Amino acid sequence: MIKVDNLSFSFPQKELYKKISFTLEEAQHCAFIGTSGSGKSTLIDILMDPDRYMFDGILEMDQTCRIGYVSKFSQPDKTKDASVFEYIGEEFIKIQNEITSICTEMETSSETDSLLEKYQLALDAFDSMGGNDFENNINKKLNLANLIKQKDIKVSELSGGEFKLIQVMKEMLSSPDLMIMDEPDVFLDFENLNAMKNLINSHKGILLVITHNRYLLNHCFNKIIHLENMELQEFDGRYIDYNFSLLQTKIELQELTIVDDEEIKRNEILINKLRKNATYIADVSKGKKLKARVKVQERLEARRIKAPFVDIKQPDIRLDIGHEIEDTIILNVNNYSVAFRKC
Repeated sequence: MIKVDNLSFSFPQKELYKKISFTLEEAQHCAFIGTSGSGKSTLIDILMDPDRYMFDGILEMDQTCRIGYVSKFSQPDKTKDASVFEYIGEEFIKIQNEITSICTEMETSSETDSLLEKYQLALDAFDSMGGNDFENNINKKLNLANLIKQKDIKVSELSGGEFKLIQVMKEMLSSPDLMIMDEPDVFLDFENLNAMKNLINSHKGILLVITHNRYLLNHCFNKIIHLENMELQEFDGRYIDYNFSLLQTKIELQELTIVDDEEIKRNEILINKLRKNATYIADVSKGKKLKARVKVQERLEARRIKAPFVDIKQPDIRLDIGHEIEDTIILNVNNYSVAFRKC
């Protein structure tokens, strides 16, 4: 489990987080959402390398935790002429070649003890990575992403979307304890986006994915972390359920805020009247009433309902019944627009 507790962090000119908390547990596939500039990528950097940052709060993570990472923008190394299979299986092939080299050396060397030790260490590393079945696992991932036909072509011949997919495969096959992806959907067409969905859903470990893509959000995640206005909300469940819960909460908070504001305004009017009377009439009882009413106002301000986590955009619709209108006009709508985001 990875735990962040009351974490606060700021740059010299901007405060990013104010006592935010969340946990990531085994097998959770977590979508990390929030508007651009809210600090999602910085928070990921803190998780990956906490020693680089001076933050307040607690970050609990096993020191042996292995993190896999796929960045938002990445390009294949044009100097390497590896095939897709060689690129994905690079670490496995490297250790496999090392084991073969040790075995060859043992045939002619008298230093068998040291070579046996090296052989065992390499074999243990290979086994811990699931090396015995790595070729089959690579083929499974390529099939999931519908890229099995590209297995033997050069990485330099892949499209940007295809390269992003094999990057994801490569990190997943290293079996990290935590897999982090920063907007892996960038520049993917629908075919590759669907392949990304398949890869995400096939992963057995903890996933933390920054994304704004509704298709992935609706099909891949069982936990939502939402960062907004220096605050964070976490929700265990699907994105569609989180959206409904968020909307419900926002409406309820908005209604309570309106009630609170109205009560505060009424109390402010009473305070102004009492203050005016106390100015012109020297009466101890009126002064006591004023003090009592000011205390009430202070309590109302202190308990004021917090504004909704995210503002609701609502149309301003008014039926102007007080003015005469032509008999043929039932409803007049001006400058109104509506749009739906593509899934």
